[in-house]
Amino acid sequence: MPTGAYPVAGAAPLNEGQRLLTRRYGLIRRWMLHHPTAVNAMLAAANILGVGLMTIAGVASERVFSDGDPQFLGSTGWILIVTNLVFSGLIFLRHRFPFLLMVIALVMETVMIFATNSNSNSVSGFTTWIFLYTVASLRNGKTASLAYTVLMVFYVLFGAVDFQRGFKNGVELSTGGVPNDENFWELLLIYGIGLGFIAMFNLVVLMAGRSTRKNRLFDQEVLKHFEQTQTLAATEERTRIAREMHDVVAHSLTVMIALADGARIVSKKNPERAEEVLGELSSTGRSALADMRRTLGVLRDPAGDHAPLAPAEGRAEDAATNLAELVESFASTGLPVTFEHQGETIPADHNLRLSLYRIVQESLTNALRYGRDVSKVQVTVNVKLPDIWVTVINDGTAALTASPKTSGLSGLGSGKGLAGMRERVAFYDGSVRAGENDVGGWTVRAHLRWSAEKPAGSS
Repeated sequence: MPTGAYPVAGAAPLNEGQRLLTRRYGLIRRWMLHHPTAVNAMLAAANILGVGLMTIAGVASERVFSDGDPQFLGSTGWILIVTNLVFSGLIFLRHRFPFLLMVIALVMETVMIFATNSNSNSVSGFTTWIFLYTVASLRNGKTASLAYTVLMVFYVLFGAVDFQRGFKNGVELSTGGVPNDENFWELLLIYGIGLGFIAMFNLVVLMAGRSTRKNRLFDQEVLKHFEQTQTLAATEERTRIAREMHDVVAHSLTVMIALADGARIVSKKNPERAEEVLGELSSTGRSALADMRRTLGVLRDPAGDHAPLAPAEGRAEDAATNLAELVESFASTGLPVTFEHQGETIPADHNLRLSLYRIVQESLTNALRYGRDVSKVQVTVNVKLPDIWVTVINDGTAALTASPKTSGLSGLGSGKGLAGMRERVAFYDGSVRAGENDVGGWTVRAHLRWSAEKPAGSS
């Protein structure tokens, strides 16, 4: 079937979107959608069998009502069998040329009617309805309406011819050649009812095809939307990973640079202390490398069996302990920072803990990188559920207000760290403010709202 939503048998395995679509249908419908060639074979066999039974019935009727002794099959019978075999084979091409095949079938029917002086013999069998259904299911509304109109014009014209023949024969048999109005209206009523039945049947076939087309287009839209959703999800995941990589690299490199500078200065006066600083430098580098591997492992391992879905927010089970260790890692670089946890225990929510960890990490990284003459940095996490406040205050001169000529910097970087913090707190219906404080330094204040009953980020 020429659609991307229903792959044929033997094709590539179904993707997740296609598997979801197939659940809309029953077992028989799913088999038909995935095996169009087998369906065509069944239709062809049904057409051959139906025409064969009709031909046998016609021969039997001729034997009963004929005065002579006719042959089992005359030339007309063999023509019907051959042409029906041909049209049954054309069913396999119905998805490519449905309208053309229907027109060819009607033309052949017309030729047979004039050649045999009767429209009781069908050249194409039931294939005209099969082709009408296929046109309605695969083509647009205008083409489907045109196919229905052409088919009805055929039935009207040759119904009129047959009506004229029948009326003429009836007059000759009942009145000896004298027209009778009563016979005319009775015969007209019979033909009118028959034509109405055919019109309704053709309409049912047409609507069935349109319904199939509507379902297929709907499935294609669902599949397209699913694929777009998957693409957006992948994009969001890459964005999240990029943000995590920014946090990891910015924090780790800042700490390592500070440790390297400290080791270089201390090595001249206190070699033992310099060795400790170098050991801390090595440990920080290894930790950063492991964190980067965990982050990139999400890209390499879709199942997530060998890598967590996000970088760890620390090794301890208690979030406050992890934050204290994070603060201690910055203190080892010489940053005068202290940590205080107030209020309730931080909830055991991985995403929440990671958000708090990254907010503190980003704030301290900026203080270490851009702060000037910093004598005190205070990190406070206050938990009073559902509210959680994170405050990082330093009393140094903010590099944002420093001149590039004197500081050697052009400002507070790209601003991606602050943007990342805003995304994290927004996920918990919170907010973040960052700016100069009253003591001339810099303050970052983040507010998050967490609830066990209400999913994060829901409204």
